[in-house]
Amino acid sequence: MTRLQGQDDIEIQNSQTIVSFDKKGGGNWEVWHRLISIEGKPAYEIGNICGTCSFYFERLEGANQSVQPKETIEQLNEGLKSLEKEVVKSVSTIIPNGKYKILLLTIYPKLVELGKENDYFTKEQIELWGLDSFYGIPYNPKVPYYRGTDQNIKENEKVFEFIIPMFPQTWLDKTRLEYYDNEISKGTIPTAICLTVLDIKAPAVWNNEEQPEFVGHWCLAHYILDGHHKLYAAAKADKPINLLSFLAIDECILETDSDIKTLLDTI
Repeated sequence: MTRLQGQDDIEIQNSQTIVSFDKKGGGNWEVWHRLISIEGKPAYEIGNICGTCSFYFERLEGANQSVQPKETIEQLNEGLKSLEKEVVKSVSTIIPNGKYKILLLTIYPKLVELGKENDYFTKEQIELWGLDSFYGIPYNPKVPYYRGTDQNIKENEKVFEFIIPMFPQTWLDKTRLEYYDNEISKGTIPTAICLTVLDIKAPAVWNNEEQPEFVGHWCLAHYILDGHHKLYAAAKADKPINLLSFLAIDECILETDSDIKTLLDTI
């Protein structure tokens, strides 16, 4: 169960981080594709601007490193119990300019096997949007990812939570994994850092003859900047981890100005 342990507002200005939100055109649209980049290289496409198109993310060649704050590593390893001002200040140095809701979330991450029953793109997305008419196969985000807690939020609408690594578990260091295995087995709940985006997606029409159970998908995507070893160790042990999440208000695809409040009241 995802639990919101604390929240605050922040506007980051004059950031010198190597991380950025970017956009580019597509088709006849001057702005269509949304991206997270590292050192100017696209790391993830995080969907398009269309509210009636299906949700997706895709790992790109720039997704090849963690981004760590210079300080506070020890506090993050031990795990935050509240939004400590000095920690937030330090972590903010790796976050792009913009307005954010800072969230401290406790989650139980579940590793997804692509193409299997717990893969959103194999199950829930197809139930609503159907298979892609051109490719005829489920969407592939090109990276194993994690899922958090799915929760009903409105009638016929549901929150789907994704935790998305900057690089896959095959790149993880065995020694660091053993360290977090031991710490988590002792009851430690370490904290990872992420950029978070909420996309509310609802098709104009659906492909099924009958209305699906959920026609509104609130897709809450946490893109991990630092904490990949902690995340994998927690998922392996079926234990919780905390996320220090920077929910990027201006990068979300929303229906109304109150959607963020509705989300936070639910989780």
